[in-house]
Amino acid sequence: MARITLDDDRAKASASEAHYRRLETGDMIYFPRTPFVLTAEEHAVLLASKQDGSFHKNISYRPAEDRLRGVDPKDRAEWERVHRALRAYSERAIAFMASFLPRYAQEWKVDFASFRPIEEAGRKVALRSRNDLIHIDNFPSRPSHGDRLLRIFTNINPDRPRIWVTSENFEQLAWRYAGKARLPHPPTWIDALRSKAARLLATLGLPVVDRPPYDQFMLRFHHYLKESEAFQRDCPKDRWEFPPDSTWIVFTDTTSHSCISGQYALEQTFIVRRESLVFPDKAPIAILERMSGFPLGAPRSKSA
Repeated sequence: MARITLDDDRAKASASEAHYRRLETGDMIYFPRTPFVLTAEEHAVLLASKQDGSFHKNISYRPAEDRLRGVDPKDRAEWERVHRALRAYSERAIAFMASFLPRYAQEWKVDFASFRPIEEAGRKVALRSRNDLIHIDNFPSRPSHGDRLLRIFTNINPDRPRIWVTSENFEQLAWRYAGKARLPHPPTWIDALRSKAARLLATLGLPVVDRPPYDQFMLRFHHYLKESEAFQRDCPKDRWEFPPDSTWIVFTDTTSHSCISGQYALEQTFIVRRESLVFPDKAPIAILERMSGFPLGAPRSKSA
C-alpha cells in the first residue's frame, strides 16, 4: 500500500483516473495541509467539547437529518456550538470531495460525519470496537449492499500526529482468511424467509436491519480480523503519521487499517455506488462473488 501525497495546488484540481484506480485498490490520498478551511473558533469549540458518557464511541453528525449525537443535549449552549462546528466540517468536506472526486459524487450517498475527541492509545472499549486493531470497515446498522465505504479524515490536534498502521488490502486478505471467516453461501429458503421477516419488522419501526449475504460476511470478516491474535501479531504492517492539519482519503472497506494513537480527528463517510467505480472488479463484493461463485447483489438501476 502507498500513500499518495498531493500538494496544495494539486488539491484544487480533480483527481486523475490513476488516482481513482489507486484509491480503489487500497492506497491513500494524503494532503499535508487540509484542503479546506476550519476556522479558529470551530477548532476551539471541537477541542473543548466533551463526549456524553461511554455509550457513544464518537461524537457523530448525520447530515441528512442535521442531527448531532454524543454531546449532552441538556447543556444546550455546548450542544449548539459543537453542532455548528461539526456541521461546518461536514459541509466543507462534502464540497471538497465533490470537487476532487466528481465521478463518485454523481450518485454517492452522504453518510455520517464524526469527531473522535478521545485518545486512541489505551482506550477502554469492547474488542470489536477497538480502533487500534487492524480491520476493514463494515457498519452494523447500515449495510452497504456492495457499495463502497469512502472516508476522509482530518487531524485537528494542535500538537500531535495521528498514527495509523495498515496491512494488506482486502483482496489479499480475503484469499488468505475469507474461508476461516465463512464465505457467503447461496441463499436458502430459510435465508429468504429471514430477510422478508426483517424487512417486515423494519417497516413496523422495530430496530431490525436486513443484512444481505455480502454485508453479513463483511461484518464477520471485520470481527474475525480483530479477534485473531495470530493475524494481529503476524500480518505485514506499515506505519503512517498524519501530522496536525493534515487530511487523508481512503476506502476503508479495502484498506486494512488501525489507529494506534491520536486524539481530535474528524471524519466524513460516503457510500460510493459500484456503478461509479473506475475499477469495479476490485470492489470487495466483486472479489467475494468470484471466490464464492454466485452473485451477492445485482447492479441497481439509476433510480434505486
